[in-house]
Amino acid sequence: MKDERKTKKKLIEEVAELRRQVAEFEKSESQRRQEEELLHIFRISSPIGLFIIQDGKFQFINDEFRKVTGGRVGELLGTNPMERVLPEDREMVREEAIKMLKAERSSPYRYRIVNQDGQTRWMFEGVVSVQYRGRRAVLGHSMDITERVEAEAKLQRLYEQERELRQELETEVQRRIEFTRALVHELKTPLTPVLSSSDLLLAELHEEPWLSIARNINRGAANLSKRIDDLLDLARVEIGTLKVNPKRLDPQPLLRAIADDMTAMISGNGQSLVLDLGFSLPPVWADEERLRQVVLNLLINASKFTPEGGMITLRAREKDATLVVEVQDTGNGIPEEEQQRIFQPYHRQVSDREHLSGLGLGLALCKNLVELQGGKIWVESQVGKGSTFGFSLPLVAASQQKEGSKQGVTDEGSSH
Repeated sequence: MKDERKTKKKLIEEVAELRRQVAEFEKSESQRRQEEELLHIFRISSPIGLFIIQDGKFQFINDEFRKVTGGRVGELLGTNPMERVLPEDREMVREEAIKMLKAERSSPYRYRIVNQDGQTRWMFEGVVSVQYRGRRAVLGHSMDITERVEAEAKLQRLYEQERELRQELETEVQRRIEFTRALVHELKTPLTPVLSSSDLLLAELHEEPWLSIARNINRGAANLSKRIDDLLDLARVEIGTLKVNPKRLDPQPLLRAIADDMTAMISGNGQSLVLDLGFSLPPVWADEERLRQVVLNLLINASKFTPEGGMITLRAREKDATLVVEVQDTGNGIPEEEQQRIFQPYHRQVSDREHLSGLGLGLALCKNLVELQGGKIWVESQVGKGSTFGFSLPLVAASQQKEGSKQGVTDEGSSH
């Protein structure tokens, strides 16, 4: 009986142990099935490449990773992952992977592989340490970023080309500016005594034809001097060294003085000058000398393109917190396609290039001078009906009014 009890006890213990083993097996089998199901999901549905490495070999790869490498599942499983990595990148991949596994690096790294077709592809990869089938393994996630890398490289090449072209352009502009400066100096130097001598001749001569000859010399020298100054101003605009000194300015006396200066020339061309300035004009914030230069250029330009017997009108009015100044002529007008380019340097109307002199700098310079003073310039024209060139300048603001008044008091006090 005693032995029988021992046998029963042992049998009970063995049955309990068997049940425990069965339970563990069922638990293990359940975990295995869950693991297999999870790996199946990873294999067919993950949008990124996934792989598991254990004992230095591929133990699992999903379809996305297989597509990138170009190999079949059977060809990759059990192989060394480094065989796919470009030889010159292998050491870097090994070092970066170890850093990620040790939590010394958090961001993925990029490297190159050679796929089944011998093509080099760029990969973006990260790894973590996991348990796989009861043992330590490495789970990796990767993306093919070849197109992105190629686009970045192309963009970088374009940046380099743009930088080189910009440098070449800046060099060329600087060369042209230096040439312009040298040209201005070479022209101005011999022109100065010509102007002085012609002024002296005009003052001393009173008989014809010598008076007319001296007058022609003086007019030609003055015209050439003005064009040289325009050329130099335009060069200064291009390099950003042309400055304006805006102040509070009463435009009406200035515009009347300019008209008085131009009356003789316009009358000499058989044209008439009409003023439409009203009784008073509001003060503007402008550079007096540069404003004079703009209006003179527009009047000279209008006289060039107005036939004998024609009329030129200089008008000014207040509009939308600006002063609008217009020069209207009764010339042939400007075709619409020419109006888009009329303010470009060295541009001349095709129909006028043969019989009109000049470099085509006046309107380009006017545009820059007006914009430097915070204004705008435009042209309105119809072929056969003449042209109107207009520009606007900002009126003096209340703060500028006060500043101008203080400046006036200071100037007045310093003159005593």
